[in-house]
Amino acid sequence: MIYIPSRVKRHMKRMRFETGVLNLVSLMDIFTILLLFLLVHIPKEANEIPPPQIVKLPSSVSSSKLKPAPIIYITPKGIIIDNELIASTKEILKDENKPVKSLEERLLSINRTNKTSKIIIMGDKTIPFTFLKKTMDACTRAGYQDIILAVIKK
Repeated sequence: MIYIPSRVKRHMKRMRFETGVLNLVSLMDIFTILLLFLLVHIPKEANEIPPPQIVKLPSSVSSSKLKPAPIIYITPKGIIIDNELIASTKEILKDENKPVKSLEERLLSINRTNKTSKIIIMGDKTIPFTFLKKTMDACTRAGYQDIILAVIKK
């Protein structure tokens, strides 16, 4: 028979573990870290284009998702592409029959580099319809077949 010192016996009694017990605190920590990692690393959808401060978009119940495309901002002051004022409102509204040549030329240069047929128009809700119509006309002349009007979802 093997002699086991009493000190070892007492230690074994104190450190006896029961089988099948889970430490929930550690599991909660792991799941929290995993959740935070996934939330940070999920890519944003293309339909979440933040509207700039200069444009107040109209509301809509549309639910279609956007795909990446060049964006035209129509403000009460004029048309802006890539933070550059292309044409002012006064110039565009002077003559209703005259097309917007400066916008058309800029869109043609963008179309050569991007090779896309889609364009997004973020128009302020206070602009007149003739202004929007002339902008859309310039887009179709420049080769953009799919014109998307951005709105705020209700």
